[in-house]
Amino acid sequence: MQKKLSKFSHGLKKIPKGIVKLKWVFLVLFVALSIFGAVMIPHTKINYDLTGYLPANCDSSTALELLKKEFDDKGMAYVMVKDVTPEKAGEIKTRLEKVEGVATVTYVESMNYKNNSALYTVTLKDYDSTAGAFDAVKDVIDALSDEKAYLSGQSAFSYYTKLETEQSIMKLGIAIVVIILLVMLFTSKTYFELIVLILVFGAAMAINMGTNFLFVNGISYIANLVALVLQLALSLDYSIILLHRYMEERDNGEDAKTATVTALTKGLPEILSSSLTTVAGLAALMLMTLSIGSEIGLSLAKGIVISMATVIFFMPALLVIFDKPIQKTRHKSFVPNVTKPARAIVKARKVIVPAFLLIAILAGVAQGFNKYSFNYNSGSLIVAPKKVIEETGFGTLNSLVVVVPKGDAEKERQLVKYVESFDLIDKSQTTALSTINVYSFIDADSSETLYLTDELSKAEILALIDKIPAETDKDKEKVALMKNFANGWFDEYVGKYMPEGTDKETAKVRLIDLLDFAVREKLNSISPLLNGNEEIKAYLDQVKQISFAKANLESENYSRITFNINGGVEDDDVFELVKTLKTGVSDFYEERYITGESVVCYEMSEYFMKDNLMVCLFTDLFILVILLITFRNISLPIILILAIQGGIFINFAIPFLSKTSISFIGYLIISAIQMGATIDYAIVLTNRYRGIRKDFTDRYDAMAAATNAVFPTILTSGVILTATGFVMSMLSSGVVAQLGLLLGVGTLTSIIIVLFVLPSLLLVTEKVVDKTDFSKLFRKKQKAAVEEVTLSPDFTEPSDNAVKAQKTENEQG
Repeated sequence: MQKKLSKFSHGLKKIPKGIVKLKWVFLVLFVALSIFGAVMIPHTKINYDLTGYLPANCDSSTALELLKKEFDDKGMAYVMVKDVTPEKAGEIKTRLEKVEGVATVTYVESMNYKNNSALYTVTLKDYDSTAGAFDAVKDVIDALSDEKAYLSGQSAFSYYTKLETEQSIMKLGIAIVVIILLVMLFTSKTYFELIVLILVFGAAMAINMGTNFLFVNGISYIANLVALVLQLALSLDYSIILLHRYMEERDNGEDAKTATVTALTKGLPEILSSSLTTVAGLAALMLMTLSIGSEIGLSLAKGIVISMATVIFFMPALLVIFDKPIQKTRHKSFVPNVTKPARAIVKARKVIVPAFLLIAILAGVAQGFNKYSFNYNSGSLIVAPKKVIEETGFGTLNSLVVVVPKGDAEKERQLVKYVESFDLIDKSQTTALSTINVYSFIDADSSETLYLTDELSKAEILALIDKIPAETDKDKEKVALMKNFANGWFDEYVGKYMPEGTDKETAKVRLIDLLDFAVREKLNSISPLLNGNEEIKAYLDQVKQISFAKANLESENYSRITFNINGGVEDDDVFELVKTLKTGVSDFYEERYITGESVVCYEMSEYFMKDNLMVCLFTDLFILVILLITFRNISLPIILILAIQGGIFINFAIPFLSKTSISFIGYLIISAIQMGATIDYAIVLTNRYRGIRKDFTDRYDAMAAATNAVFPTILTSGVILTATGFVMSMLSSGVVAQLGLLLGVGTLTSIIIVLFVLPSLLLVTEKVVDKTDFSKLFRKKQKAAVEEVTLSPDFTEPSDNAVKAQKTENEQG
């Protein structure tokens, strides 16, 4: 085992020489890759609707797939306009219908006009989250720019998410670059190294973003934005490790090439272990049930690997080529010497270690009581209009969609009655063909019932038209004209769509089918005959709305029923309702499909516990394996992981104490990143201490010296990552903003633990660490083997290896 490790280490030493020797090849290669990446960036598809990332076998996924297949569901948005008269509301409906990209506008004054405000349901011609849908929503906003308009619904959510992301990505990029430059200026030893770092960042970022086109189905806006931001911050670690090693070797008198080879030789194990721990944390995300986890994990891991490769192969060429300007622009270091404070801190180790363990345990318990949010649609541009629409009197617009096999209208009405029996269901906004009473359009006070799905003969339809109020001669003329049309339409429908030979006088047709036939095939032909009669046109507009309802609520095989939940998307009682309905609806139909914003969030909450356990366990497991290989020690990896895990507990205990919910995806991402990325600081400090321990007679002095040596590296990387997180929280909103806040607090917590707690923890556990080193464990096994050979009853001449082992043991004794 030791021989294999020795050969591997010897092989690693040859790599830096080859990299420096081929510096011009790598320079040209990475410049070409950067140009290619920059060209390909615009070709990446960004997904702003995250419902497509649900597990394929969950209710919402199968329901959404069915809706698209059976109903050809396109984009949809709610538009509310405040401070308008009923007349103005009608004019706005006409204005919206003329917007390019809008298919239909649904507005019924008796239902959609409240408190001097009108609510419109706008259906688009394109699918949600497509370029056509985005353009249509923007055109709707522009068309109502002179009105107090508020948009909601999934198409509006996707548009606002895209808008916020595009606005924040530029601001975030600029802010993070400024932060990096300021921090690097403070911690650098030479001004020109900033140019080298910018070139390295730029190349890594261009290559990473340019290769996102490899995600054939697109990449989520969260993965795209977070990957950009975190790559800027996380990849800095590798650059700083190599840069500081390089400057140390130049200070020791080596020339540029030799210094680069030596720096790469010494820094390569740290860079590899540092990057691998981060990748390991991100790899754990790929095990999530929700596919967005695997996408985020893969995209971020790709960015880290590209950053690592850029530092290992591209940065050495820049260091050698730009050595002269680097040396000429040296300046006095602004980073203070922290040897004395570090020495003072370890003196209090007997207080620090127990206090940390107590706080970590309490934080671990506290964070277990956190409340999690599963709603992606939480950006400020989304939340504000929803709140206004709700306060105006139109409710939460929290839709619940149930899809069942069509054909049994009575059973559908029983299902509707069951769902409406729950207090949270707003009965006034239930929509189902089987429950629409035709008499409500003729006489609102009538006690009679006739549903759109009922079958009627021609005589019954004509009798129904006779019931339309007609007091004047003019009104009677209208009714007569309508009967004339209905008579002809009925006969034509029977002749065209019913079996040949069907008696037109006794045949029965579903009322909704006849109305739909009239809209699709007859209304355009009779429009010129109306001679501008606005009242008849108004009647026909209502008929058109009913036909649209048929297309929206009934397909060839299924019926769609929509309800409105009068409660917040993630309210506890709403989740309880969803849970109950998922079982209750199955009592009516063996085949049923349920979806809606609350259903999606509820189903994600069901997968969260499993995903959380998988991410946490495998992050720690992957990193444990890497650290075992890196340190060749059993206890040391456990100590480092426990230290950072304590920081994670403290980070997530803060939302519990502040009584705020955490975005579940933010929690999972930061759990993986905080462990995978900030453990690098612990690795750097531990490596440095173990490397210089033999040069000091006093271990406390050695720890203080190690802390001082790595302080610039940890300060630079840590401050940048912390500031990046806080900037994300300030310049973004929704999920991304909360993710940024968790990143900032988490990184700051890890820095404090590494600088103030870990030195004491390493000193307190040093004896245990020494005893669990691979070399000593292997030596014990070797000693036991020698003793077994010596005491064997059938002892013969010992082997050469056994003699040597025994001799070594005696000499040591």
